[in-house]
Amino acid sequence: MSLQGERQKTHDIPTSIVCWRCHAPMKIKTIAPAMLSPSLDEIVYRCPGCHIERKQTVMRADYGGIAP
Repeated sequence: MSLQGERQKTHDIPTSIVCWRCHAPMKIKTIAPAMLSPSLDEIVYRCPGCHIERKQTVMRADYGGIAP
């Protein structure tokens, strides 16, 4: 499976990010490589209730050597 396929699977993972406005659990909208470092990803979360978005930069997960 490709690395992109693995990233797309993360949309189904429940998040612990909660909307600051309505306190609903936020869902992952996009995951993209960060411009600053190849080992970072930028994740954009979106609230399904009030549609506010939040961006977070995180260390890329280790996919166990799966090649793209």
